[in-house]
Amino acid sequence: MKAITIVAVVLTLFIAADKPRPNPLVGSWKLVSYEDKDADNNSVFPYGKAPAGLLIYDETGHMSGQIQKTPPPDVASDDWDLFTVQEKVALFDGYVAYFGRYEVDEARHMVTHLAEADLSRLYMGRREVRDYQLDGNQLTLSETWTQSGKKWSGVRVFQRLK
Repeated sequence: MKAITIVAVVLTLFIAADKPRPNPLVGSWKLVSYEDKDADNNSVFPYGKAPAGLLIYDETGHMSGQIQKTPPPDVASDDWDLFTVQEKVALFDGYVAYFGRYEVDEARHMVTHLAEADLSRLYMGRREVRDYQLDGNQLTLSETWTQSGKKWSGVRVFQRLK
């Protein structure tokens, strides 16, 4: 009987060790804050101090992200065809949306977004690497970039939706 128990325990451990660990980022995440800082450490909140946003990572390696400025820009009409060019520009400037695939490097705490479609086309065909920190149900993504010759860093904080 002892031998059977030992064999069962060893087989259970072998099977469990062979299973890949679940991806800790899988789920839906509500945006809590979105902050950029310039090289002088000055903060900018391009989507407002309380932006709306949703980031989704699924178990098949697909992702989607959307962020909207709050409050959203006003428009004079509820008919898209009657929006002015200025209204369309303000709406475009106040929204980020892209989807595609993603890769996670748990050892280095990095996630790479591989956009297949993007409202602004900026992320398409690029490997957008984000450092991530996971603290319970809070996900923090950090990144650095250069824009118009100026260095920037950004922090985006998300809360897991249940």
